[in-house]
Amino acid sequence: MAEPLHGTPQPPREPRRPLDPRDFPGCRAVHLPVEELDEYEGRIEYWEARTGTAMILAEVTTYHEVPSAGVAGLVELISLARGSKILALGSASLVQFGVEGQREVLMQPDAMFLLDRPWPQGRTIDIDAGPLPDVVLEVDHTTDVRRRKLQVYASWGLPEVWVEVPAPEWMAPRSSGRPGLTIYLLEGGGYVESAVSRAFRGWRAAEIHQALNEETKSEETVAALRRVGRGLGRASGTSPDDDPFLGAERAESRSEMLRENLRQTLAARNVLVTEAVEAWLSGVTSVERSAQFLEAAIDCRNAADFLRRVRPAGDAPPDDG
Repeated sequence: MAEPLHGTPQPPREPRRPLDPRDFPGCRAVHLPVEELDEYEGRIEYWEARTGTAMILAEVTTYHEVPSAGVAGLVELISLARGSKILALGSASLVQFGVEGQREVLMQPDAMFLLDRPWPQGRTIDIDAGPLPDVVLEVDHTTDVRRRKLQVYASWGLPEVWVEVPAPEWMAPRSSGRPGLTIYLLEGGGYVESAVSRAFRGWRAAEIHQALNEETKSEETVAALRRVGRGLGRASGTSPDDDPFLGAERAESRSEMLRENLRQTLAARNVLVTEAVEAWLSGVTSVERSAQFLEAAIDCRNAADFLRRVRPAGDAPPDDG
């Protein structure tokens, strides 16, 4: 745990009030002493050392997991459009440590997202040392995080929390309220609702909720993901070409488009695309000399002349046409 700077005000410490299971709807209390915490394999909504009590989901279903996995996939597409990685964590813990390094409070959100490095080391995030996630996602399928968890997140200084109440028809009946996604932004020590994300600039709550509840991505969702990713890229000076995988795909697409343009230009001028020309075209993997290649296709007399114009000096084949 990071040592507090001398004279620096420290954030409020949890728990500030006795643990009340009624603050965690949809959960049940289990005895979990700190000695057994590392061995526990389930997901913990809230745990405190003071009483050795963990609040865990009373009903664990796939319906709770679907939105968490879905938003991680959406964020991955945004990161591709931005051109730089966004870290998605689905099983990490936020932990408040005591002055002697002992764990005092632990919570496990459904998902967390960090837009920029440094990334956390390991699966535990020290809420004093950080780095804190830019966005925390909570899925209220049978729970209600507003009763207690939001207060803890605010006291820890988490800048943005999304609360999703899922809505697809194929899910089981809900007990947590009206379907939708609510964005909470930290302002003055508490959360205020917002229609738009601050971290994922321009991504609207309604768009996120729609994307999470679609069986297949709609045109509106794809457009929103590209818009948000490109906007983040402009702010950070990156683009899809900076992502190794997507950059290679885009480069290949541009090369194939150039090759097809050259074929069409030669055909329009009744220049035969010979096997030698086709072999040369298959080796075009860059568009850096596209202007030169297109000029050659427009001005050449025949296939051999085209190859002489586009190939390096001394590398032209015998006249074949």
